[in-house]
Amino acid sequence: MKYIGNEIYTVGTGVAIGQACMLLSAGQKGKRFMTPHATAMLHQPKVPSTGERQATEVQIKWKEVKAQKEVLVKILSETTGRSASKVEQDIQRPLYMTARDAIAYGIADKIIDKPSETIDKVLSTGDWDTAAGLVQKSIA
Repeated sequence: MKYIGNEIYTVGTGVAIGQACMLLSAGQKGKRFMTPHATAMLHQPKVPSTGERQATEVQIKWKEVKAQKEVLVKILSETTGRSASKVEQDIQRPLYMTARDAIAYGIADKIIDKPSETIDKVLSTGDWDTAAGLVQKSIA
């Protein structure tokens, strides 16, 4: 999302858990929205059950999950303005947030509902293409 030049609007509806919550927070500041009854939840990455895996496989998976956690903490720290140590502390257990709590945490910027002008300002695909100067060929 950070590599493209377009404005990025993110809208949280329903429940944004884990990486979905991270993506919500990674939208362009001022354009991160949640619906009134949406929930955001942060948690640390989980290790799948090990079952009958060999010790080496468990160690490999542990390293991967640890790396994922470090990246998650880094991104959330950057997008929310919270310190990495605060984010790491907060994801030790599931952290459920209402839309208002998510705004206070820095995950979203505003609560919107369907009649909101903000949603109406989001362009259709064709309008984006036109505004970007892309030419659509008609099939004859």
